[in-house]
This record gives sequence, structure tokens and C-alpha cells, in this order.
Amino acid sequence: MIPRQASRDHRSRTQETMRRIKSAAHEQFVKNGLEGTRIETIATRAGVNKALIYRHFGDRENLYRAVLEEAYHKVRAAEAKLKLAEDPCEALEQLVAFTFEYYVRNPDFLALVGVENLNHGRHLAQIDTEVLKISSLRRILGDIISRGIERDLFREDLREDSLYLMISGLCWFTVATAHTFSITFEIDILERKELDRRKAEIVEAVFRFVKK
Repeated sequence: MIPRQASRDHRSRTQETMRRIKSAAHEQFVKNGLEGTRIETIATRAGVNKALIYRHFGDRENLYRAVLEEAYHKVRAAEAKLKLAEDPCEALEQLVAFTFEYYVRNPDFLALVGVENLNHGRHLAQIDTEVLKISSLRRILGDIISRGIERDLFREDLREDSLYLMISGLCWFTVATAHTFSITFEIDILERKELDRRKAEIVEAVFRFVKK
């Protein structure tokens, strides 16, 4: 019989190994995409042998899905922690600000989602929606919309998907195209004052979209 402490130590080492593997894989998938990533490189970066990666994750696609799942879980978990105001307009502004700042701080998330779109979403579709916490996002959007309509502040035909596409799309474009945009208009859009200006513009655009 394996001593309890030894069993705990083994689990701890296994979890740390898997963390290192997923961290190295995250870096490589962001940098090279799915097809351009090699298990050998991940193994070297993580300080493990290839056999260990195959033992824990099966193959490259399963490892990619694990990385994708973790990335989505993190953003949904962060959203769920928001203390949104009762006032729907204030709550909406909070959600826009959160989304914008999350993208600014986590451009790798946008890169991973871009990789998955190049793969037509086929890997994300294999992950359970409850694992991805999609219901949490829809609940936040639904609550804001329903309160806004009840108070006669938002238009009655406002939909969750339309609202989130507006918020995420505007925030996404600002961060995902920051470098090419900055060259075109000769400004550093990632400079704090430019980010704050852009965030305020997005908030205004979203309010124009939702209001009656």
C-alpha cells in the first residue's frame, strides 16, 4: 500500500508537470498555431520527454483542446467575479471595461481564438459548453439586457449575441490589430492614454447600440 503522503506528493508532482506542459503548449500554439506546433518543442520547453506528454494528453490535438479549454475557463471565471452594479447602464459599462482590459492584458487569448477560427471551431465544439462556462456569460448578458428593458432604457429587440458581438468585436479589433493600426495612423494605440480614449469610444458606441 502506498503511504498517504507519498500519494499526495505524486499527485502534486503530476499536477506541476501537467501545468508546465500546458504552459509550454500555450506558448507554442499562440506562436505557431496548431499545425505549426511540434510535441518535441513543447517537451523541450516544459523540461519533460515526449512520452510523458502523450501519456497525459494522448496527442497534440487533445493537448491543444486542454489549452483552449483553460484559456476560455480563465476569461469566464474572471467575468463571473465581476461585481456588477444594479443599474443596467453602469453594469454594461463595467462589462465593456472588463472585456477591453482583459484583452489588453491577455492578447494570447485572442491569438488562440484566432487559431481556433482558422480550424473552423472544430476543437472548441468538442468541449462541453458547461466546462467552457458559456452559460455564465449568457447569464450576465441576459441580466443586463432584461434590467435595461424593464427600466425602459434599452431597446426591446436587443439580443445577447448581438450585444456581445458589439462589445467583443470592438475590443478585439483594438488589441488584435494594434500593431498594424498603429503603423497606418502613426500612433501607439497600446499607449495608456490611447487605450483609455479608445475604451471610452467603445463604451459610447455600445450605449448608442443598446439604447432606445
